[in-house]
Order: sequence, then structure tokens, then C-alpha cells
Amino acid sequence: MKLKSIASLAVIGALCLSLSGCSFGDNKDYAAKGSRIIEVKPGMTTTDIANLLHEKQLVKNPMAFRMEARFKGLESKLQAGIYQIDGGLSNGQIVDVMAKGRVKTLHFTVPEGFTIKRTAKKLEDEGLGKADKFIALAKDYAPYDYMQINNGDVQFKAEGFIYPATYDLPVGISEEQLLKLLVDQFDKMLTSSGVKKTVEERNLNLRDVVNMASMVEMEAVFADEQPRIAGVFLKRVEIGMPIQSDTTIQYLLGEQKEIVTYADLKIQSPYNTYINAGLPPGPIACPSLKAIKAVLNPEKTDYLYFVAEKDGHHRFTKTYAEHLKAIDDIEKGK
Repeated sequence: MKLKSIASLAVIGALCLSLSGCSFGDNKDYAAKGSRIIEVKPGMTTTDIANLLHEKQLVKNPMAFRMEARFKGLESKLQAGIYQIDGGLSNGQIVDVMAKGRVKTLHFTVPEGFTIKRTAKKLEDEGLGKADKFIALAKDYAPYDYMQINNGDVQFKAEGFIYPATYDLPVGISEEQLLKLLVDQFDKMLTSSGVKKTVEERNLNLRDVVNMASMVEMEAVFADEQPRIAGVFLKRVEIGMPIQSDTTIQYLLGEQKEIVTYADLKIQSPYNTYINAGLPPGPIACPSLKAIKAVLNPEKTDYLYFVAEKDGHHRFTKTYAEHLKAIDDIEKGK
């Protein structure tokens, strides 16, 4: 009888600890204000986690936390990861968060048309890593065959192959892990969209397609113009005419100038598509899927020239004389 009574008392005690209203499970009068970042490392026991939460002023009684996890049957199911725990949560709430693996995530967006350098600066500005480390890694990072190139003029083998999108990142992600994620996502997009299959069926070079798409991406303010711009560029290549894209000048200058000067157009560089025929050594930015598809499905056109209007649209012409007139008309507001 005594043994049964003791066992019953133990069960009642455990039940009490598990109740959110029980003082042992309530951390409001102990917890620090705001939230705390907690890293649960692989191999940590419930005791380790409870003590860590106590040290961070999130759990008043480590034993009560352990009892809560045991009562819920989740003692062995608390997942490793980095968590952002709000001060004042009960033991039961914290156990649920960790059992479901609700780790803290950060949002990071790579806009369409971003370069390696601009992406690196953005991740440092947002406190996600070091720009110089990301840049150094991107120089020779080419895990897929289509990224490989033996050309010393290429600044970054990863240039053009990071997928523009918004990502949910775990806290503490390294520059290496982030670069891998962005490049892997680009490869997944190429496969899921059918781009890889189309390129193989047409016996095209995927790197060249991305290269051309990067210029189309940077030239077109409006997506509906991408197929036409792609058609113009491809036609120029076909007849042996330099592509003459200002975007490649911007890339070799390392900045986005509002106006590209005639002096800029004479800079001696493999990336200068005004003085060199054909494609530049490599992509100049990360293209969107739309830009890639525009290159694969360009508009068949007789246009060879285009000039930007004030609203971002372009005026297309067939001859150089018409091109000069279009420039003059735009300057006069016609």
C-alpha cells in the first residue's frame, strides 16, 4: 500500500509540473525580457537543454522542464537546431517548439540580375556573413559540369548561377553553405523547368545560354521585351556583329552607371561587347527563368538596334540610321 501511495504521489507530482498553471512550469516571473537565441547541438540531452535554457533565463526550474518533456513523451524528441525563444513561455510551450523543430530562420532575397559582388554585399549588410569570404568562394565554385570553364578572364565561375529568389535560412549558416544553397537551387530550377532538357535536345551550351540570358535580364526593364531583346542579340551574333550591350560595360566597370560614356565603350576588356564580337567570357548577373526562356524562345525579328525610352521600354529599329533618329526623337520627347 505504501509503495502504491508513493507511486501515486510521484504521478501527481509529475502532472503538477506539466500543468501550465503550475508554478514549476511557469517561467514568467523568471524569464528575461525579449527573446534569446538557443543552439541545441546534436547529442545534447534533455538535461543539457534544460540547463542551457536556465542559463539563458528562459526556464526557472531545469528539473521541471525535464519532467514536462518526459510527461509529454517528447524527452528524446527535442530536435537540434538554433531557436529563438521568447521570454515567458511555459515549459510545455518550449518543449513543443523544440519537439516540432521550429528553428529560427532568416529571410534572404537575391534579386533578379544581381551579381556575385552585389549578393555578397547584401548578405554582409544584413548580417548574414562576410562579403569578402563569399566572393573568394565564388571565384572557383563550380560543382556542376556546365559551370566549368577554363578561362582566366572569368571573374567568378559561380557568376550567373545563383538562383534569384527569397530563401529561409537557418541562423548561423556559413558563406559556403549559402553559396551551395543558391547554386543548387539554380540547378534544380534548370531541371524542373525543362531548360536542361531543351538545351540538350537542341545541342546547345548551357553556359552560353545563361550568359546570353544574363545580358537580356539586365537590358530588359519589362519582362515582355525579353524575347525581342534576345532576338536582337542572337541576330547580331549570327551575322558577326558585336552584341553591343551596355550591361557588359557596367559589369567590367563594377558599378551601375546612369550613363555609359563613349570613353567607357573603348575600354580594352574581354567583357566589352562593343569591341569584341560574340559572347563575353561569362555571365554578368544571375538571370531569371523568364530571361533564360526568352533566349531559348526568342522573337524572330529583323531588328538590330534598340534604345531605352524614359519609362524603361525600348524603341527597336532595323538600321543604324533609324537607330540614330530614334535616339534623337527620344531626346526631343517624341
